Amino acid sequence: MERPADATLAGLAQQVELLTPDPQYPHDTYVIEALREAIASAKEGNFGVGAVLVDPSGSIIERGRNRVFYPQFRSDLHAEMDLMTRVEKQAGSASRWPSGLALFSSLEPCPMCLTRLITSGVGKVYYAARDERGGMVSRLHLMPPEWQELAEGRQFGFADCSPHLRDLAWRVFETTVTVNDQRLKERAQQRHRPEG
Repeated sequence: MERPADATLAGLAQQVELLTPDPQYPHDTYVIEALREAIASAKEGNFGVGAVLVDPSGSIIERGRNRVFYPQFRSDLHAEMDLMTRVEKQAGSASRWPSGLALFSSLEPCPMCLTRLITSGVGKVYYAARDERGGMVSRLHLMPPEWQELAEGRQFGFADCSPHLRDLAWRVFETTVTVNDQRLKERAQQRHRPEG
């Protein structure tokens, strides 16, 4: 169910559509694709966050986007979770993942997504825009020691992308955060109201 985009989102979508990778920044290609997913998510009425998973050859093997509100409410479908759920379903009972997988997200993963990515075994997690309020990668040192230990030997941090892409990633998320935070608050209040 596609939701109408406001003028700001429409302008950002147009900017993202016209992007080309800057050869100075090796991660631009993947961040641009994550941004395309973020725009699609925002247009659907979800939080504007997208992600892609890349194999060792540099090919995108899966895409994900935030789907918390549409097509139906799913509290677990953040962009990274959406992507990982599909990848794990496809892998089935395979005992070994290809080594060298890298996940690129338009926004710094939240605590829930970061623990999922640590548990999954993805070797590299990069994000375009920092989420100072909700991001957890920059706060990995605050996680319980067990999670820090599981994360050892892997790479977590900013994508090596152009500053313009960082700015766009934040702006796409920002166009959706106020409305969707309010929706989450309203859902929580409805569920905790005493029955009368």
